[in-house]
Amino acid sequence: MENLISANMHVYWLEYKIAEILFSPDFIMQVSNENLPKSMRYGLQSATAVQATTTLSRFASVNGTSFTPTGSNQVRIKMQAPGFLDLAKHSLSFKVTGATAALFVDTHAGSFFDRLRIEANGVVIEEINSYGLYNSIRKTYNRSFAHQWKDAVGSGSGQLEIKNQAADGGADDGKIVKAEVGSLGETIAAGASAHFTIQLESGLFQNDHKKALPEGTVELDLILTLAANNQAVIAATGQAPTWTLSDPVVHCPSYRIENADVMSSYRQVMQAEGMMISGITAKAYVNELAGAAGRKSLQINDRSLSCLGMVTALRDSGVDSVIDKYANGAYGFNDGTGNVTSYRYQIAGINYPASDVDVETAANGRNFGRVYHESVKALARAGEIESDGNVSRHQLAGSVLDVYASATDTASTEVPKGLIAVDLRKFNDGMLRMSGLNTAANASPNVCEISTDALHGALSATTFAICEAFYAVSPSGSMSVAV
Repeated sequence: MENLISANMHVYWLEYKIAEILFSPDFIMQVSNENLPKSMRYGLQSATAVQATTTLSRFASVNGTSFTPTGSNQVRIKMQAPGFLDLAKHSLSFKVTGATAALFVDTHAGSFFDRLRIEANGVVIEEINSYGLYNSIRKTYNRSFAHQWKDAVGSGSGQLEIKNQAADGGADDGKIVKAEVGSLGETIAAGASAHFTIQLESGLFQNDHKKALPEGTVELDLILTLAANNQAVIAATGQAPTWTLSDPVVHCPSYRIENADVMSSYRQVMQAEGMMISGITAKAYVNELAGAAGRKSLQINDRSLSCLGMVTALRDSGVDSVIDKYANGAYGFNDGTGNVTSYRYQIAGINYPASDVDVETAANGRNFGRVYHESVKALARAGEIESDGNVSRHQLAGSVLDVYASATDTASTEVPKGLIAVDLRKFNDGMLRMSGLNTAANASPNVCEISTDALHGALSATTFAICEAFYAVSPSGSMSVAV
């Protein structure tokens, strides 16, 4: 320890002497240590971590090990660690076994779940409906290429793909073909199985500042409701694959601090005021967009303390019940017959954005710039200005009616990824709370107004209000949420 103190004294003495020289009358510019390059500021060093022990906690389902969409369709996992639970590093692992015919994962293995719910002593802390769709949107708009490969390995998601233009020697032989992220995930043959490991798109589990769940917090109940059979997977028309999900387990590191002084200070703060964790969650509102041409209004009526943005996904009506369409991976602006031409959200009588966002899917006059900009802003994580979207220009023009027809006609890169969105943040500073719009301030209606040509038919419109959630842990360890 004495040697360490002596070394630090020499480092600070060196910085002092450098600053003294720079402050001398021979230098015109008056500077301090802050003006030195970091390569010369030897006092800037990593701090020594507090003494602690860590272990990888394992939480298995408490209501069985095998689940099906038409039978036991709720997975219940109880979570409580002896120390601090490092939620940001959690993972959910499970096995899916196929039957009857081969099936494919729809975009990402999160598609096997339709609802995520977290309870603490019976109090609902977080609930996300239409979870498979929300998860797909997040994995499409919040995923760098580094995570693209990780998800392909762990969750069976679609990868970068190139569609052949012609047979060898054909007219398009040698033509440059653009690579895009596909929606067709891992295949599971009839009677075969695959293991998946994913992270849940939860505001609590992936909270803004990667906070651990405090020691002494009450037991959490994670409840995952399975999606319908055809909603979760995809296959060719006429095929009728089924699947079973088994052995769901959450792994999450937990640690204990072994410094008595640190823990004493921590407990004093907890007893005095408790703790609060903030995160980004989503509320789902489902409407139907009529097929007739004109302007239509979708009722949303969100009531959030801090709504950061809204995103609306237009899909084929009834897509969750058919096997050959991407229920979670296809959402866009046209259905092969008509198109969305413009939109705006209206909250408490005020237009957001102030002027309509125009959309054009045709090659002549194509216009996606502003709508895509609103999407990546609305889906940005805490402290980010924009999200990392993996969507090509081509994938914003596709039809929501595209189907998986065969192994040579999968529509994997053809199905669209376009969202009707608006950013409602006042600030993008990750250290500020309540930076969104207070949609709970009054009871005025909130609507999304969409103008379209005549469509092939009605479309399903699922709107996610992206909002801040504030999870409070009381001195007794109980939890509550304000959102």
